[in-house]
Amino acid sequence: MSLPLDPHLVQLYLVAVGVLILAPGPDFLLVLTRSIADGRRTGIIAMLGISLGNLIHTLLAAAGISALIAASPALFDVLRYAGGGYLAWIGARALWSAWTSRGQDAEAPVPAADSAPPTAVFLQALLTNLLNPKVILFQLAFVPQFIAPALGHVAVQIFILGNIITVLGGIYLAGVAALSAGAARRVLASARVRTALDGLAGVLFLGFAVRLLLTDRRFA
Repeated sequence: MSLPLDPHLVQLYLVAVGVLILAPGPDFLLVLTRSIADGRRTGIIAMLGISLGNLIHTLLAAAGISALIAASPALFDVLRYAGGGYLAWIGARALWSAWTSRGQDAEAPVPAADSAPPTAVFLQALLTNLLNPKVILFQLAFVPQFIAPALGHVAVQIFILGNIITVLGGIYLAGVAALSAGAARRVLASARVRTALDGLAGVLFLGFAVRLLLTDRRFA
């Protein structure tokens, strides 16, 4: 039995998805910072949490629930404020880490720190993705452009196309985890570098939080 997809639209979709996946966002930054701080395994765990979030978003979109959330100002605002607040909290923690370590010897090696528990990393990644209403808007405004209603099974088409993003995004983030963890061993040679990276990550997460809080229900 053939899949209810238009081959030409799928080709265009793969190109568009490739471009979108390469655009840095909160998911990318979370995997990057976790991999640098705690190694490749932790980065992979973060990727799995994000991938589960993408899968859940796809299921909600296919079931029509995402459309209900986007159509409800109250529900959308709850999700927007929760997601923005959560990203701001992650950013504030990174900035606090940079602030508290600023007085260390600039050339001193970074002391070994306990790795974050895998469950905590997984849940943080999952929540970062699930609480992002932009993912809902993406599912509602971007994916339907590549659906062929004449082929029927629209929900199935949404599910398949949405999970193409999940799979390709997961592969990309796994690569980010592997490469950034390897680079970290060479780059993080001093406390100054680690402090600067914590500060940069904090600023970026706060920037993502502000953008999320300013998001409305119109996908742009």
